[in-house]
Amino acid sequence: MLLPASGEGASIGASELAGVHAAVDAVNEAGGVNGKNVELIVRDEGADAVAAGVALGQLLEAQIDVMIGPAASNTAIALAPTIVQAGVAACSPSASALALDDFPDNGLLFRTIPSDSLQADAMAEVIEQTGETSAAIAYVDDGYGRPFEEALEAALRRRGIKIDDAVGYSADDSTFDTEADRIVKAATGAVALIGDPDAGERVLAALASAMETAPRDIVVNDALRQPFSISLLAAIGAQVREHIFGVSAYVRTDDPDLLAAITSQDSSATGLFATQAYDCANLFMIAAQQTGSTEADTLKIVIPGNSSAGSACPTFVGCKDLLAQGRRINYVGPSGRLQLGASGDPSSAVYDEFEFDVSGRDVSKRTIDASD
Repeated sequence: MLLPASGEGASIGASELAGVHAAVDAVNEAGGVNGKNVELIVRDEGADAVAAGVALGQLLEAQIDVMIGPAASNTAIALAPTIVQAGVAACSPSASALALDDFPDNGLLFRTIPSDSLQADAMAEVIEQTGETSAAIAYVDDGYGRPFEEALEAALRRRGIKIDDAVGYSADDSTFDTEADRIVKAATGAVALIGDPDAGERVLAALASAMETAPRDIVVNDALRQPFSISLLAAIGAQVREHIFGVSAYVRTDDPDLLAAITSQDSSATGLFATQAYDCANLFMIAAQQTGSTEADTLKIVIPGNSSAGSACPTFVGCKDLLAQGRRINYVGPSGRLQLGASGDPSSAVYDEFEFDVSGRDVSKRTIDASD
């Protein structure tokens, strides 16, 4: 496992780690994979791609069979060439970046989190429902934000919504007043913000300041779904805050048995992305059970088909029993919704539309279904 135990992603990493442990413990208690226990080797993804690269090197030296991670999109983009060159099959529970969609991965890279191409479609739906006929887009200008912005533009145009302007910003900048002023002046309709958790918050505050006297609907991506800091909340007046909406993949763990297993592993685990990590582990273990192999080139062939059509099974044991009966399986996971396409990524997804209350807490409004 290459998941964050330090840096801003540590809380998500702890939940993902607990999800993997829950999956592996259940399998080992049931006799393992083809009679052999699964061994976990854990390294800290850290706060950036440099630290993650060092940890990846350690995992490759340990001659791992498969890997769960990286968790962060930009880290996954940076390490993908090394992972593929090493011939290791990897599954990320939370790296949703569009840049990974068409990466030449030789079929080795899988995800249980949907691509941001589906999130872009969900954001476009929310913008459409504001009733506005145009939108201006602010986006973080990196390998995560640029493809996301292009997908959002395409999704908006499919709905007949005009693009007023699209402005990129650097996450390293200290102020964003220039970009915010340009967006607000150009916007005749809604505003979309594609951000990261750090700079994205400050861009949102700058947008709120620039439109304080004439608020427009602002639709943000999943990275902005977190309680506002006290300073940020103070910078955004109630009049603007009431116009802020967001979209994020549904990543809560609803299955009570899995949630209990996760909290028994780590009482502080939130459950966010734990289901996706649990699914990554089970997809690999089911494929190894089915093929009798731990070779990446063998596993990659069967994984997409094992979660697309057949008899539904939410656990390793359930799928193992069906395989023993000669049945074709459809691993749906504890959510009952996992479905992989031929690329190894989810072909459909459920998203939350959320808003923020007066305390800055994110509150779900409804769910949105999206599919390829």
